Amino acid sequence: MHDQDQKLNKTVKNIGIRTLASAFVIITIFLVAAVFIGYRFYATEKEVLQQQCELNAKESAGAYDRCLLTSANIVTVAGYAVDSMMKSGRDNQAILDYLTNETNYIVATLDPSTTGIYGLIKDEYLDGSGWIPDADYVPAERPWYIDTLKSKREITFVEPYLDAQTQTVMMTVTDLLSDEKSVIAMDVSLEPIQQIIEEVSSSTEGSQAFVMDESGIVVAHSDKSQLGVNYLTAADSLGHSIADSILKKGQMKFDLTTEEGDFSVYVDTLEGGWYSISLINTDVWYQPLQRTVILIGVAMALLIAFLTIVFLRLNAKNQALQRLHTRIDQEKRRGNELQALSETDRMTGLYDRVNGERKVNELLADDVEGVFMEFDIDNFKSINDNYGHQVGDRVILEFAGALHSTFRSNDITMRLGGDEFGVFAVGITKREMAEAIIHRMFHHLENIDIEELGDRKVTASVGAVLFTGKEQASFTELYADVDSAMYTSKKISGNSLTFCKD
Repeated sequence: MHDQDQKLNKTVKNIGIRTLASAFVIITIFLVAAVFIGYRFYATEKEVLQQQCELNAKESAGAYDRCLLTSANIVTVAGYAVDSMMKSGRDNQAILDYLTNETNYIVATLDPSTTGIYGLIKDEYLDGSGWIPDADYVPAERPWYIDTLKSKREITFVEPYLDAQTQTVMMTVTDLLSDEKSVIAMDVSLEPIQQIIEEVSSSTEGSQAFVMDESGIVVAHSDKSQLGVNYLTAADSLGHSIADSILKKGQMKFDLTTEEGDFSVYVDTLEGGWYSISLINTDVWYQPLQRTVILIGVAMALLIAFLTIVFLRLNAKNQALQRLHTRIDQEKRRGNELQALSETDRMTGLYDRVNGERKVNELLADDVEGVFMEFDIDNFKSINDNYGHQVGDRVILEFAGALHSTFRSNDITMRLGGDEFGVFAVGITKREMAEAIIHRMFHHLENIDIEELGDRKVTASVGAVLFTGKEQASFTELYADVDSAMYTSKKISGNSLTFCKD
């Protein structure tokens, strides 16, 4: 009897030990799993936070690039042209006429809000918009001139200023010419950047976004009251802490603890030494995570349900992270597409006048040999008048297709405007070679078949000039030469070609 009791006690004791051991193991596994899952939640949420911060900053940077790319290109092209005119001995009246024509073209086709191109050329102030300054206006003492000389950069983005009447942030894009004392400039409104930043910030709870220049001045901000504030001098503020970390410590991705809360900050660099900054209040961002942790603590006894919820949430977070990665890739692709659109004529896919001129000037500056040609569709107005603008548009598209078929990918093909097209064919230095290529273009034109035109053929008048790289030239000068030759071709019926005299 005694032995049986001992066996029973031993069995009960073993069951208790096994039960306690099993419970301990289960609790330990559960706690380890809870800690691990909680850590993964935190790590995933932090990665999502950083990705969102980066996305916001890059969206703002993309708006900056789209806003200033065209203006920088315009100033660059104008700088090439004015430099070439100065080197060829043209007087300031000729330069003023060029600035006036370019200003009228820009206002009419690219940016109606701009005040145009102006500058201090050979110690004389020239303004393409026709503005005449007061007698006490000294161009050499203006910030746009002083900052350009200090920077010594080809393109300078002058310190922005806040327009008191419109509450719009403005800035000036300038180009220092080769004599290192002449400067051309154009004023640009940064309102598009402001609008994008407000949209980006409103899309993410607890976030702010702004653009700051290299001196600490706020150029655009999701909170308009911060426009024009110099964060480097705004002591004891969130903005000062961010500016100090970026401008003095060189940090581009960091966490910040201030009296206003904890923030995750991401910085993207911009042209001209500017910064696109995105910050998210982590206290606001982590609120859903904190609530989840509380729910996990309450549900510790419900192991299966808890694990199900955790893995579902973890899967959701991973999917959100994957969507963010996809969105960043899409934004990068969209940025590339927007850059391509900003350089091309929307209808034909050829370079537009501004970017085509810029690229030709770059080749000329590097003494790249070639032939420059101007094509003008014969009697194009009569096509629009007799067959309608839809047929006219078809003719433009078919003509552009003929250019694509005739010339190489490294040749610069552009639509100068309306029914006029320009081409700089690289490496063509012999007249016979140029004639062969242009007659190949005529052959493609003869094969254009537009039903509405019937038997009428699409023909063109062409002016051409060879550039051997032995002399200095600019797009403006070559264009003037081939334009004159093209009008000589106009006197001949059908496809005709005229070369400029040497």
